[in-house]
Amino acid sequence: DRVFSRDAYPGPSWSSCASIRDPCEKSGLVPGSNPVSANGLSRLSEHPGIFVGEMPEARPLNRILLRQFLAVVDTAGVKRSHFFEGRYENLYIGLDRVPAAGAVLDRVSAWAAGILDRDAARLRRGFWFNLMEPGQRTLPHTHDDADELLSAVYYIRVPCDSGALRLRAASGNIVVRPREGVAVLFPPDLEHEVSENLSRERRLSIGINIGT
Repeated sequence: DRVFSRDAYPGPSWSSCASIRDPCEKSGLVPGSNPVSANGLSRLSEHPGIFVGEMPEARPLNRILLRQFLAVVDTAGVKRSHFFEGRYENLYIGLDRVPAAGAVLDRVSAWAAGILDRDAARLRRGFWFNLMEPGQRTLPHTHDDADELLSAVYYIRVPCDSGALRLRAASGNIVVRPREGVAVLFPPDLEHEVSENLSRERRLSIGINIGT
């Protein structure tokens, strides 16, 4: 496997204590990535269909996202799907309850419009939360069930050793070690999974599908 490091940078801990620093903190762009736009988006040179985006002002945004998510995740009205190995991989919470997710969707939609050469206003987007407790993982899957044109994942909370994204490209596995405030965009038919959360903390991300 080719491994690209996207290790966590200082951000809100699960207890929202911003002073806690991740012991595996690193910085810098993904090795082998090439900028393709001026809005924080880069292409992985190892695979032309995989992109990495840097969300502006990610730390304060992620604090708000985490707070809004925690306030509603255990309440009525949260839809759950994809039950595997004792957990629901997908948690569906609307923008009316987690409005901060709108900033992520808008940015990812803008990136997708540039990648796909489409009008962003004509692109539809769906999203869900993926919460991984210690010891959990996300099984291999794809997102090409309907009219999806591009898929993405945005990282809200990624403790050290809480799981890497493995993309099963035709040229071989590509492993991305994510960090908070980063989005990875990829073809929806590209099989992918998330390795086991080996940390002692929860890991939280947003999955996104862009279609027409």
